[in-house]
Amino acid sequence: MGNTYGPGRTRWTTTTGWLMLASAVAAVLCALVGVSPYPPLTTETSLAGASVLFAVCWVAASLHARRLPPKADLCKRPPGRRNRALIHVIAFGVPLATFAALIMCFTESGEEGRRTERLERAGYDRHEARIVRLAGEPEHTPATDDGNEHYTTDVVVRVPYDSGPRDVAVAGVHTGKRPEPGATAEVYFAPAHPEVGVGTSPVRAPAGLLVTAIFLITLGPWPFIAGAAIKSSMEPEYVDRLRRFDARTHLPALGLLLLGVLALLPVALGVPVAGFTRLWAPLALPAPALALTWVARRA
Repeated sequence: MGNTYGPGRTRWTTTTGWLMLASAVAAVLCALVGVSPYPPLTTETSLAGASVLFAVCWVAASLHARRLPPKADLCKRPPGRRNRALIHVIAFGVPLATFAALIMCFTESGEEGRRTERLERAGYDRHEARIVRLAGEPEHTPATDDGNEHYTTDVVVRVPYDSGPRDVAVAGVHTGKRPEPGATAEVYFAPAHPEVGVGTSPVRAPAGLLVTAIFLITLGPWPFIAGAAIKSSMEPEYVDRLRRFDARTHLPALGLLLLGVLALLPVALGVPVAGFTRLWAPLALPAPALALTWVARRA
């Protein structure tokens, strides 16, 4: 049996349309799982750019399909599995895209990410070092229900590097007992790389992954609840009409989504625009919902 594309649709409109959606979904999923730990988010940006390119191709293919004369054996395919798949993509894609944009608002800077990666490669971790002398008066913190008694002091410690011990001044060292010369304290350093320095805190997890974990715990169910609500209000016949390009319906919706992508670009690429990097990112949050609302009202 031959193809049964309706008026205004061809093999090219179907292909470019699905490529547009597939690359957009892939960009959202990559942002959610943190494929790129810190800017530039090359994978996510490339997939978003591919989605924009395929959207342009879909519009061009749809305009070309309108000029084709209808075939004698052309018949309208009844709403089927492809429409049902599209319903799921739209229904769950919109809240998940909003969720991904929210996570990207908290993506750590590229400079901080590169520093974290450099420390991890160097083997930066917690080790014991002997206190040589105190560089300040110990600050005592009594025990509470939330923590144990400890002292905070600026000290000079002898760090046992692989190349030989070195005396290093470290601020804000915590000890369980009142510090004194000869006692040991736990500090962070890389034994084979003195150049990375000595600190009192570990290498923190990438902010993007931490924020994702927090959101998955606290807000995780809501994108799926919202997706289920959107899905219940969409009919296959309605989606079948959406697959045929209409300038007044699709161009404003695509424009809103494009503005959302552009708002995320400064933080995704780590490049400030008008002196700001993160200021524009929150503007992307309502873009998916606004685009869906516009399409729903028009259709």
